[in-house]
Amino acid sequence: MVALTVSMLLSVVSVVVLLFVKNQIERKFFRWKDIPFLHVVNVLIAGGIVAVSYYTFSDIGVQLAKIKWTKQFLYVYAGAIELVLPMYLLGYWLVRKRKEREKKYTRSKDKKVLYINEKYLARRRDDYHSKTS
Repeated sequence: MVALTVSMLLSVVSVVVLLFVKNQIERKFFRWKDIPFLHVVNVLIAGGIVAVSYYTFSDIGVQLAKIKWTKQFLYVYAGAIELVLPMYLLGYWLVRKRKEREKKYTRSKDKKVLYINEKYLARRRDDYHSKTS
């Protein structure tokens, strides 16, 4: 039971940290373009973290001593991927919604600014009141 609790905690923490790292990598190297390959890498890394923690904290090595450890670890890794994937999708959806909500402006397809978001301006200055609404 301790192994499952630690694995769940590590999966939540690793998903949050990996989404933050993905965001920073996209910002620094790819100019905010969404790179789907980074999602795959993040899920595989988070699954590996969860699998290693579960394999370490449970006594699964004692129970399944006849099977090779690599095959045994792959079973745990596949289960960890199934555990991490829904959490990662939920976390990514929340991050994307937050990013859209805090967007400063709307751009057209040719990268020109169409209008500045009034909610963003209202957060920045308390005395801002729109004259159009």
